[in-house]
Amino acid sequence: MKKLTHSTFLLACLSIVLVVAAACVPVPPPAAVPAAAPTATPSNAITDIVWQWTSVANRTTGETTTVTDPQNYTITFRDDGTLSGKADCNSFTGTYSQEGGFTITLGATTMAYCGEASLDQQYLELLGAVVAGGPDGQGNLALENAGGEKRMLFVNGGPAGSTAPTPAPAPSSDITDIVWKWQTLEDVAAGASTRVPDPSKYTIVFRTDGTTTGQADCNTFSGTYSQANGFTISVTPDVMAACDQGSMDQQFLNLLDAVAAGGPDGAGGLMLQTAGGAQKLLFSNGGAAPAQ
Repeated sequence: MKKLTHSTFLLACLSIVLVVAAACVPVPPPAAVPAAAPTATPSNAITDIVWQWTSVANRTTGETTTVTDPQNYTITFRDDGTLSGKADCNSFTGTYSQEGGFTITLGATTMAYCGEASLDQQYLELLGAVVAGGPDGQGNLALENAGGEKRMLFVNGGPAGSTAPTPAPAPSSDITDIVWKWQTLEDVAAGASTRVPDPSKYTIVFRTDGTTTGQADCNTFSGTYSQANGFTISVTPDVMAACDQGSMDQQFLNLLDAVAAGGPDGAGGLMLQTAGGAQKLLFSNGGAAPAQ
């Protein structure tokens, strides 16, 4: 057996001491790795933005209608579930819900006549039929009716000016105590327009107490009206005489009873519409009505 020298023995002892010492030194914990920054998720917020309607696509026909003046067709959703907007020359308010889809319920709406080329009625009807919608992933808003048959696209027109909902438009009192003369009938469904041959024979007067009177050619009538929820008229002929052939008396009375909306047209006239805007009656201002 080889004999260890004194130097070798000391080196061996020193090695053992270093190994034991190293084992007793605590190992430092691994350096903490900085957590990765969370990935930014696209915002789903649609509230407090003035959304401008730019187009509507019809999946059934493959047609797309482009809105030439989107700034005139807007909608703003508020955090409290209310909404407001513009439909060309008219304004509207209402409520919306995103529970179980996307629904819009329109409330008070002015019903001025905005012109032949206006899309105001189509816009309001489309909004009322919405069942789904939300951000389209490109900064826009898309709203669809049942089955996605029609898809409305809106662009971000900037933040809404105020977080408070726009007050509901109050019924106008500018129509009372005026002799309104019936000028034209527009049948939207048929695409036809009829001019009344003698407007002075087809009139209606609205009184501040909710009553109405008027003339239907050779007959006179009276009744009531309300602007509490849209615009409704109920009339009864005072005497039902047979007018000359070609008279529009019966048609006039029937149309008045079918009125569902109306108000000043913004040009000094009066516009009355049947349900869905299917038929529009335009009246001119014939002057102040005689006092009752």
